[in-house]
Amino acid sequence: EAARLIAEDHRAGLVVADKNGTPVAVVSSVDVLRLLVPPYVLDDMSLAGVLDESAAEEVWERASGRTIGELLDDDRVHIYDLLVVDADATILEIAAQMADARAQVAMVAHGPDDEPRFVTLPVVMDAILKFCAPRGRTA
Repeated sequence: EAARLIAEDHRAGLVVADKNGTPVAVVSSVDVLRLLVPPYVLDDMSLAGVLDESAAEEVWERASGRTIGELLDDDRVHIYDLLVVDADATILEIAAQMADARAQVAMVAHGPDDEPRFVTLPVVMDAILKFCAPRGRTA
């Protein structure tokens, strides 16, 4: 379920909400990927080249049935604090805060009645590249 959400929507991670629906944390897409790869392969990378496609399919089938709740309960998954950036912050401010926090997703500060909004690392990098591109040329 988690891997499917990440893959289908090209997400940098999954935002985790508390019981009231308030966003509080982030699970990195890399952590979800690590759960798809069996631990014995991560321990011995040479095995990745030895397993054929049918063996890999069995691994993917087992992993694809995991729920987001199971993902959050797995000790191998790191739950990151949700970075909050000011709504009027510049791209440089957002980039600096995300780089400092090693965050792939940040929530844009909002009023109590507003829907939460998020910015992802790829969007910030895209904005930086477009800003830095010479006039008349896009990144």
